[in-house]
Amino acid sequence: MSALFLPVRLTLVLAGMVFFFVGYAAAPWVYHKNIKWLVAFPMWMSVKLEAWSKKKINVYGLFLFIFGVNSISLTIDLLSGYILFLPVLFAAWTGLNIGVVTFHSLKGEFYFAALLNPVAMLELPAVFITFALALGYNLQLLQGSGAEFSWKVNIYLHSYLWIALPLLFIAAIIETAFIHWAQKIQD
Repeated sequence: MSALFLPVRLTLVLAGMVFFFVGYAAAPWVYHKNIKWLVAFPMWMSVKLEAWSKKKINVYGLFLFIFGVNSISLTIDLLSGYILFLPVLFAAWTGLNIGVVTFHSLKGEFYFAALLNPVAMLELPAVFITFALALGYNLQLLQGSGAEFSWKVNIYLHSYLWIALPLLFIAAIIETAFIHWAQKIQD
């Protein structure tokens, strides 16, 4: 079990948090300036989530959509570690995407407080751990090679699968339940 946390270094978690919050803090400005290439994906996500929350949809389909999009996104973020400095860009990009969706959904109100909800309390650690792992990949690219690097990659992937993905899974269950509960209240 402790081997799972071996590649998750606190300094890299904190670095991932800083890069994420740079993007998150920039999101309201990007949203107001309507920079098309930066808001296209998060606005598409926002429209999809709003449409699904208003429809009578299959709860399992909603869960699979939420978990699928989040896990695919974080898997890409993890794999960004194979290209030098790309995790830094992706961490800011992820913060920006989440920020645009949050700002749009809440119409700018309680923007930072919105991160203090049960879903975000599970998703954000998964995001920060994933970026710590991706940044760790980057460091291994700069420092190592051969069999040692191959072993390190395996432990990074193993940590991602056993730490970040379960957090996303639980968060998707809670988010699906909240949306389903909100639909029942509206009825």
